[in-house]
Amino acid sequence: MRIMALPRNANPYQSLLYGEMSLLGARITYLGELTPSWTLNVVLLPFEVVARRIAGARLIHIHWVFFFAPPLAARSSVGRLAMQFWFQLWLRICRLIGIRLVWTAHNLLPHEPVFADDISARRYLVRSSDLVIAHSQSALDQLAELGAAASRVAVIEHGPMGEVPATQALRVPGTGDGPRQFLFIGGVKEYKGVDDLVAAFLALPPDVAACLTVAGDCPDHSLRSRLTASANRPGTRITMRLQHIPEAELARLLAAADVVVLPFRRVTTSGSAMLALTHGRPLIVPNLAATADLPNNAVIRYEGGIPALLSAISSAASAEPAHLAAMSMAASKFAASISWSDIAKRTMWEMTAVLNRG
Repeated sequence: MRIMALPRNANPYQSLLYGEMSLLGARITYLGELTPSWTLNVVLLPFEVVARRIAGARLIHIHWVFFFAPPLAARSSVGRLAMQFWFQLWLRICRLIGIRLVWTAHNLLPHEPVFADDISARRYLVRSSDLVIAHSQSALDQLAELGAAASRVAVIEHGPMGEVPATQALRVPGTGDGPRQFLFIGGVKEYKGVDDLVAAFLALPPDVAACLTVAGDCPDHSLRSRLTASANRPGTRITMRLQHIPEAELARLLAAADVVVLPFRRVTTSGSAMLALTHGRPLIVPNLAATADLPNNAVIRYEGGIPALLSAISSAASAEPAHLAAMSMAASKFAASISWSDIAKRTMWEMTAVLNRG
């Protein structure tokens, strides 16, 4: 099976999925990489797809739409409107030349504006797709509420982020004499609620023995300044590492953490949550539809807002070591129950069915 993928991303999801699919005979080609120019690659995309269709390719696997937001166009409303027109034209061309489209709905909507009307563009993408893959039923329900109900869908869960370490190799959360170590990991953006997490931590009573590390790149200069200013207040127990964290260092941060906190304001799928569970870390997350599929015995949920988050952090900070150890075991067991090999087989089966229907 020949699969054209768009776009390439540093997110490990693609390498983990396509690595297993390649073992099953899939041949993966990434679109939009003909030249060093992002804008030129967007312009050339319809011509590239036509050429690859003539060469025999028949299926495109779409992941995210940020490819259609090159810096030159994303700066203005006119540019975003032009890119929306180009995106929809490209989808129509794909349909006209017999390309089958599969979209994996990693996000309900782009986290940052891409088009003039992201909701309309999302609906058009769903209507154009022969198959929509979601990581949970809640994602499909949210799409339907958006007016983007797909005609053919498949729920294929998100796999563990990397190899699941042996349980005996993991540090047991809650052990040691120091304060409880809380960790946020992942890209630091407004929708992830990191400023709420910092505010909750600053409100902790002095007698709560807890420290927080925020680790991840923060491209938003305003948000970066606010977070840094808060962390630099006298007496705070917050460490900011607002930069790309190499994989080996990220593993060390996870090993040192007792609890991972992901205070999302909205989310569809979280690779960071799967990464934490893969490393056997208990999780604190808001009680959202998208977090419903996370294992209850590995997760502390709160109803949203800084007071509820503060309560959840306080509860984890005072939890008995045995309780955190049980949560860690549940997290590792959940991650180990999901196999990228199985995910790849199910994805290949669904894509084969799409091509056969075509």
